[in-house]
Amino acid sequence: MKIKMTKSLGFISLFASALAFGSFGIWIRLLSEEMSIYQQIVLRNTSALVISVIIVLATKQFSKVDWKTINIKNFLTYVILVPLAVIAYNVAMIDTKIAVATFAFYVGTILTGWAAGVFFFKEKLTTEKWVSLILVLIGLALFAYPFSSISVGLIAGIISGVLDGAANGFRKDLAGKVSKLVLVMFTAIGGVIISGGMMIVFNQDLGFMSTISNTSWGIGIFFGSLLVLLNYLLLVGFQNFDLSLGSIVLSLELLFALLFGFLFLKEFPNSREIFGGLLILLANVLPNLKDLIKKKGKAYEI
Repeated sequence: MKIKMTKSLGFISLFASALAFGSFGIWIRLLSEEMSIYQQIVLRNTSALVISVIIVLATKQFSKVDWKTINIKNFLTYVILVPLAVIAYNVAMIDTKIAVATFAFYVGTILTGWAAGVFFFKEKLTTEKWVSLILVLIGLALFAYPFSSISVGLIAGIISGVLDGAANGFRKDLAGKVSKLVLVMFTAIGGVIISGGMMIVFNQDLGFMSTISNTSWGIGIFFGSLLVLLNYLLLVGFQNFDLSLGSIVLSLELLFALLFGFLFLKEFPNSREIFGGLLILLANVLPNLKDLIKKKGKAYEI
């Protein structure tokens, strides 16, 4: 299918991804009543794998991939990076405060995205981009303040962000070369294999799926569906948007997380978090305002 792809569509895809990421806290908390974090990852990735396989088979996307023209090393690196980033992020969440883990994650993601964008994709650094970077880092710091000493959680959060930032670079590189649906399917395969391996390492029950409630199954399937949509949106987003600014757009997750926390969990943000969220919002509006009103685009395969 052909569709007119523009930088605006790239921004909208990443914005929608940030919205989806912001809801993760709700689903994770609901699932945590019956299972560990690694069991959750296996459940949601298994659901995502089944759904993506059905879609790929139904649309016959796998047969359309010319594997001879694809850099298999880059392909496999991407498939491994995504679940490793998730594992490191969960280690950070367990070892330190959520705010600190999230701060460390986005610092790693944004700075890696900037480096990859400049050195590998030759993206230009403008005054607006520098101001945006400063604003988003201040906004993130306000969420994490006051800082504790360097810990395993902080380091794991940064590592997670670096891995995720690198994965975004591979998304940008592979999105126009491999069917996005096939990429989504292999991302789920990597997630199941690596998270399953972590369950074995930590001696967790591999047969947990036979004991969970129908409610958890429903949430897990919904979560898996969300992952399929999310991974597809990220591929569309980074194919058509700057890698450096795209990472900043995803940081809007914090703003949406505050909103979801308030609406569904009755968690009220403090003034520092509200101000930090406004700075993150401003960091996104400032560099993208001109581009979002442009209507020039180019047709790409999606």
